[in-house]
Amino acid sequence: MAHNHHPLKPVPVRRRSAARLAAIQVCYQALMSGKSAAIIAPEFLQYYAPDVIKSFRVKDLDQEHFAALHSGIETDADSLDMTIAACLASGWTVDRLTLIERSLLRAGTLELCQMPHLPTRAVVSEYASLGDAVGGDVGFINAVLDKVAKTARVVEV
Repeated sequence: MAHNHHPLKPVPVRRRSAARLAAIQVCYQALMSGKSAAIIAPEFLQYYAPDVIKSFRVKDLDQEHFAALHSGIETDADSLDMTIAACLASGWTVDRLTLIERSLLRAGTLELCQMPHLPTRAVVSEYASLGDAVGGDVGFINAVLDKVAKTARVVEV
């Protein structure tokens, strides 16, 4: 079967995707190193962002979204984790998540809870596909963010 190439998503959408992936990686590095995301972000932009930008075929990532995500995740980590924990299957805790999945779910949860202008479906499916890109469990990520959306966005869902 021939590999089907999807038409490219519009540039602003891809710039936001690139920002999401970058923010997830910054937060992951912060969890790994114990350093603040604010310290890691500029280094990341300098050394790693070019690869992320190239993979999404954009000139730059959405700087505003990138900053909002990594700073919001750092500021609100505890409340984001509580929201995530409430949406995990019984017997699961946030501590059992891999650090990359924790970073990704924090970012997705932040968008669902604090950025109501972004459509629910788009946020959930975007993070599921980013989960695939970083080696997370897509079905799991999808299920958790779906539950987050149902609690955070009562009206829209």
